Amino acid sequence: MKILTFGQTGQLAKALKRTKPNNIELTQLSRQQVDITQPQLIDEALEYYRPDIIINCAAFTDVERAENNGPQVLQTNVEAVKFMVNTASKLGIRFIQLSTDYVFDGNSSLPYSVNQKPTAINVYGQSKLLAEKVILQQQSNQYCIVRTSWLYHYSGKNFVTTMLKLMSQAQSNSHIISVVNDQTGSPTMVDDLAHFLWKLCLQKQWSAIYHWSDAGKCTWYEFALEIQSQALALGLIPSTVSLIPVTSEQYNSCVKRPSFSVLDTKQSHSIVKPKPWQQQLAHSLNSYSLDKE
Repeated sequence: MKILTFGQTGQLAKALKRTKPNNIELTQLSRQQVDITQPQLIDEALEYYRPDIIINCAAFTDVERAENNGPQVLQTNVEAVKFMVNTASKLGIRFIQLSTDYVFDGNSSLPYSVNQKPTAINVYGQSKLLAEKVILQQQSNQYCIVRTSWLYHYSGKNFVTTMLKLMSQAQSNSHIISVVNDQTGSPTMVDDLAHFLWKLCLQKQWSAIYHWSDAGKCTWYEFALEIQSQALALGLIPSTVSLIPVTSEQYNSCVKRPSFSVLDTKQSHSIVKPKPWQQQLAHSLNSYSLDKE
């Protein structure tokens, strides 16, 4: 099976490369190789490689910067998806679009099902929701959307690596790190998402939307506490740091984020059953510890 990803350097693209099954032929195209805002370049790439499935890992994902860069966000997250889908449709290529928990407004107190109507509250979420509509308009079981949340790995730029860096730089337990405690979601180790996508590629027909995250939920503050506890046990950080819970308002971000964005993943369990996020964090940090030796 031939799989092509738009996007080569992001967390998910790297995870797909790390976890690739032996029977998969994987082609990953960077922004330098194919400018996805140019439909002709997409046409040429897909005509040349002729993959069985496209996994679109390319996106404008910086939520903070997105607020003030609406046109650029829409060009990358929506218009480019239209171009990809148009060519995929002509060539009979199946298509997986990655989406986000940020398509929801956060007003629920129960995990969001795939059937719930999304209402995004920031520019990034709105752009991903518009891209979802592009896929759903195809009305085909050869196209699907995979929503996920709070992606991390022990490398790259994400919440876990940021926390480890801040905790490592702290000179003593008098050092304070403020972490938001009124946003609840589900951490997802990116390799777990990659494994799910590889299994999804083997399905002959797809549902329109899938939700995938590791099992369980927490606030960012609770996530940080668990990172610190596990990192201390592995000797990844020198000492305990004072973690202080704050509200989103106190954190003073320019972006409104959903206060609750846990995804109901039950529909995906027939493909892969997720493991608890604490267990997968341990797996990731253990791998990091071994890599450092």
